[in-house]
Amino acid sequence: MQSSELPRHAALVWTWEGKAYSLPLSTQDVLQLARAVNAEGYPQNGVAWALVQRAAWLKTKGIEISLGRLVQQYAQPLNPRWFPEGDLHQKQVAGLVATGKLDEAKAENRAADTRKTKAGASWADLSPSTHEVIREVLSGKDASPVVGAVHYWATRGDDFSTNQVRRPDLILLDRGFGYQKTNVFFAVPGSQHFGGVAVINGNESFPPDGNLVMAGMGSGPIIAGLAVYFAWKWLS
Repeated sequence: MQSSELPRHAALVWTWEGKAYSLPLSTQDVLQLARAVNAEGYPQNGVAWALVQRAAWLKTKGIEISLGRLVQQYAQPLNPRWFPEGDLHQKQVAGLVATGKLDEAKAENRAADTRKTKAGASWADLSPSTHEVIREVLSGKDASPVVGAVHYWATRGDDFSTNQVRRPDLILLDRGFGYQKTNVFFAVPGSQHFGGVAVINGNESFPPDGNLVMAGMGSGPIIAGLAVYFAWKWLS
């Protein structure tokens, strides 16, 4: 596959607490995920997996949202509300101006322009490392390094206390990435062991058949996962 070609996949599948789930993937979903990975900092595979796991986790809670739409809402660089005309950006600038922080207001205006550019990037515009991460995640070659993560935040040094005060329910996951100028990953109560999302495309599965069943608890989820997989292959 050439770098200019966007990977195409049919669905995410997983099991949780004895129930089988699937989430269709469109080309736009994959592109939005890639844009977020390209814009959100390191580790890139952690960002990709946290977003995939978040979409899957929300579905287990009855919240129906496409991966692409979730990514657009969650990742600040892709969220139109943080573009130059967006309400969150304008509120931020107004607050900075009101407190005399004019240089910061100018910086935020520049950042808003950059966000809009990043949100419109094509697959070919994205970095080679982003291409590699997306292919590996969607081909089963890269297992989630942040199992259970459904949130991530950028850090400044080791300071993420402000976010933890705002969301004391979140559980810090230390997966060996460290905190300096990178993203820190968090679970919510119940998601600490959530993982095992697989990708199915037509008659192929990613990861391969023998490694498909990974998530859930006990033999019930295993059987359910196999049922989803073979039903998908039969319908393909």
